[in-house]
Amino acid sequence: MRESLDKFRAEVHTFLGENLSPALAERVHAGYYLNKDDLQSWHRALYRRGWAGINWPPEWGGAGWTALQKYVFEEECAAAGAPLLITIGLNQVASVLMAFGTQEQKKRFLPRILDGSEMWCQGFSEPGSGSDLASLKCAAVREGDEYVVNGSKTWTTAAHWSDWCFLLVRTSSAGKKQHGITILLLDMKAPGIRVRPIIGLDGMHSLNEMFLDDVRVPLSCRVGDEDKGWSLIKVFLGYERISAAGVWKLKAHFRRLIEIARQVERDGKPLMDCRRFRDRLAWLEIRMRALETILLGLADESDSATSVEASLLKLRGAELLQELLRMLSEAAGQYAVPFHRDALRNGWQETPIGPEFAAPTTPAYLFWRKSTISGGSSEIMRNIIAQRLLG
Repeated sequence: MRESLDKFRAEVHTFLGENLSPALAERVHAGYYLNKDDLQSWHRALYRRGWAGINWPPEWGGAGWTALQKYVFEEECAAAGAPLLITIGLNQVASVLMAFGTQEQKKRFLPRILDGSEMWCQGFSEPGSGSDLASLKCAAVREGDEYVVNGSKTWTTAAHWSDWCFLLVRTSSAGKKQHGITILLLDMKAPGIRVRPIIGLDGMHSLNEMFLDDVRVPLSCRVGDEDKGWSLIKVFLGYERISAAGVWKLKAHFRRLIEIARQVERDGKPLMDCRRFRDRLAWLEIRMRALETILLGLADESDSATSVEASLLKLRGAELLQELLRMLSEAAGQYAVPFHRDALRNGWQETPIGPEFAAPTTPAYLFWRKSTISGGSSEIMRNIIAQRLLG
C-alpha cells in the first residue's frame, strides 16, 4: 500500500512539474490575486489529465481515487503552488446532483462542471440573515412550468464570473422555517439578475451581492421536491465544511512561514531563534497535525460529510488558517503595513518596500478573516458540536 501510494505521489509530482507554470506557482505561493483565466487554464490542464473530478465516481468521468490518493494529490498541489479552484461546482453542486438530480440534469450539467466550461456560485446567504441559513426570504412562486424568483443574496463568491448559481429559495412559509426551502439551478444570464461587487478588506473583488427581480426559472431546474431542499443541502454543507479545513493548504502556508522565519531577523538574529515565536510555531504545528490525523481518520467514512466531524474540521481549520496568516503578517513586521492593490494583482513593478513576501501578507490575513464566518460561522459550528456530542 505504501509503495503504491509513493508511486502515485511521484506521478502527481511529475505532472505538476510538466504542467504547472512556474510563474503561476510563484504567484500562488506569494499570495497574489488570481484572475478567472488563471483558474480556468489550470482546470483545463487537470481535465485533460482526467484529474478534475478527484471526488467523482468513474462513471461520470471522475478519477476514481481512494481517499488517501485524493489527500496526496491535494497535498502535492498545495506544496507545488497549484491554484485552488473554485470548487462549488466540482464538489458541492456535483455531489447534490449525483445524489438527487434527475438524469436530464446530470447529463446537462455534470460534463460542463467537470471540463470547467461552466463555473458555479452558490446563492445561500442573504442580507439580515446572519448565520441562520433557514431564515432565508428570497421567494419563488410557481407559475405553470416556471418559478418566478424575487429577492437578494449576499457574500456570493465568484458570482461575477459564474454561468450558473446553486440557489436556495423559499417556496412556502408554512410550518418550521426549515420547511419550504427549495433548490433551483439558476442561469446567471437570465433576465432580471443584477450582480454588484463587494470589495473585501484586501481591496480585491471576489464577493458579490445578487439582486433577483422577477427572474424566471424553468421547473426542470428544480433539484428534488418542492419545499424539501433543507435535507438535501446538508450534503452540500458537509462537503463545504470538510473542504474548508484545508489541511494541505495549512501545511503549505506553514512551510512558507518556516522559510520566512529563517530569513527574517529580529534584534540581530533569525526570527526562528526567537523563543516566543518558535514556541508559537510548535503549538501551531501540533494542532495542525492533530487536525490532519482526524481528517485522515475520516477519509474512508462514507457518512463523514454529514457528521459532527465536518463541523469540528471546519472550526479548527479556519482558526488555524487565521493564526498562520497572522504570524506571516507579523513576520513581515513594519513592511506589512504598506497596502497597494496593484501589487496584489501584478506584483511589485518597482523596487519593493521591504522583502518580496511582505506585500500580500496583511491583505491575505484580512481577507481570510471571513473563514470563521463563511461556510457556517464558528458560533454555529460550536452549537452543532455541543448539540450532537453533549445532547
